[in-house]
Formats: sequence, structure tokens, C-alpha cells
Amino acid sequence: MPDTSPVAHRAQKKLSHKLQNGMVLACTTLMHPPARVGRHPRHIALIQLEDHTRIIASVTSPLPIGAPVRPRMRLQTVNEEGLRIYDVSFEPVQQKASPMLDFPGYILALTGPAGVGRTTVGRLLLHMTAEVTEEVPITRTCPRKTAKEKGTHCVTKRAFTEMKQKGEIVAMAHAVTDTDEECWCGYRASDIERIWKKGKLPVVITETHLLQGLASHYGRRSLLSFGLLPPGRSKRTMLSHLLRRLLKSGERSQELVKRSLKQAERELAFLRDRKDLFDRIFVNGDLQTVVESLRKHVPMPKDSRYNPPARS
Repeated sequence: MPDTSPVAHRAQKKLSHKLQNGMVLACTTLMHPPARVGRHPRHIALIQLEDHTRIIASVTSPLPIGAPVRPRMRLQTVNEEGLRIYDVSFEPVQQKASPMLDFPGYILALTGPAGVGRTTVGRLLLHMTAEVTEEVPITRTCPRKTAKEKGTHCVTKRAFTEMKQKGEIVAMAHAVTDTDEECWCGYRASDIERIWKKGKLPVVITETHLLQGLASHYGRRSLLSFGLLPPGRSKRTMLSHLLRRLLKSGERSQELVKRSLKQAERELAFLRDRKDLFDRIFVNGDLQTVVESLRKHVPMPKDSRYNPPARS
């Protein structure tokens, strides 16, 4: 006869609960797991199941955030008495041949102070993952000379205000300019949702105030958020590094460099004090290393290849 005791019933209910497909929210590797679960490294993930509950479970390999997974009963370990112990482990779901992946409302955000290289890093990441990512254009009231800036929708202040009042702007902030003219920038919900409907992952290369706005509107859990810091162990060293890069670019006036540096100081403090808003913070000491590390967090079709942009 089957065991109908309360303990067995609870165990069966718990097992049924775990035997659902899910999605990876976070993943790590235990290099030295407890002896009772074996001597080999274990990959552990936070998984959101189909019924929206969350569990911590083992996975068969390191997986990127957003990867779909399914449960399987697997051998976990064999104890000293030879008893074979099985438990539920999760494995990646085979992706369809189409490069368009189904992202459940995630936004990849890349944030850092001016001069840290966030635009360069972001553009390279977008190029490497172009099959599944797309940059979200920023909407701004801007001087005429920046009207042709790539990835920018320029509108009048009146139009921006109207969009804000209608709830079309989901994150907004003052833009740093080299004049005293008030300039606003922000993201439109329609631009983000358009990318989701295409089955792609929206990418924002942004600053901290806009990051806060996105987190407030969509929820922190909807952001794959990464911060960039300049090399240096002290704030003074990091600011000195940023200043050299801002001056070297030659694209900013002295007044804009001054304002950008003040803003950078505030953003360095933000990255230090609000680590809860970031999944990981990188030091941009080596460009290729940072880009490759970020790429690992973007689910890609198995047959994708990275073709680096042609050098001029």
C-alpha cells in the first residue's frame, strides 16, 4: 500500500512543486560544497517557477540570467554506505533555431560615470549580441548640435512634458550640458515594449538617475543591472582617471568636462552606496575582459558567432 502519512504527503507535494519549468534569476558556483552533497563543484541557481514561486536548486551547468530551465531527477551523491541519493536538478531548455528569444520583461542596464567607457562597452556588447539585443533610444530635449546623436529621439520641452503627463515616460532625469539651459532626458515605455514584442532584450546605456527610474517603474527584479568603475583604489585616483579620459576625447568643452566630473563624483558615490541596484559591478581596466564578462549574462543561440567590427 502507498504511504499516506502526512510526512509522505508533504514530501510528494514538495516534489510536485519543484517539478515545474522555470527561469534562472541568479546563478553561482560552489567550489567547495558541503561534504554531504559531494566533493565536486556545484552550480546553484535562484529559479522562478511557472507558478511564480522561487526556489534555490542545483543546475547542471553555469547559466545566464533569464535562461529557461526544466527539472530532472539526477544522482546527487553516493554516501559511504553506497546509498545513491537523488534529487531534482535543473537543466537548460533547448532553444529554438530562431535567434529571437522570449525575454519575460527584462531590461539590461549598463551604468557608470562619464568617461568610464560605458558607451564603448555597451556598443561592443550590442554588436556581439545583436541577434537578441537592441538598444533603447533615449528621448531628450537637447541643443541642436546633439540632435543627430545616435540612439536619441530629440523632442521639444513641451512634447516631453506632455509625454510625461500621459505616463509615456517611465524614467527621466536632467541631462548634463555645457550651458545653463535646462535639458531633460528619459525613456519611453513604447520604445522598451517594442523591443520586447520583437523577442529581444532591451539594453540601456544610462546614468544612475535613469536607472533608479527604471527600477521604480518596472521593479528591481526586471533589471539585469551592471555598473562600471574606472581603475583606482581611491576616489581621487578614479576621478583623475575619468578626467584624463574626458580631456582626451576632445568632444567636451571645458565647462562640460567640469560639470561631467561633478556628476561623476556623485555617481561613484551612488555605485558605492546603492549596490542593491546592481547585479554586478565591473572595473573597466581591460575593455575586452569586461565585454566578454557581460556577454556571458546574455542568453545566446548556440550557433551564434561574434564577428568583430571592422577597424578603420
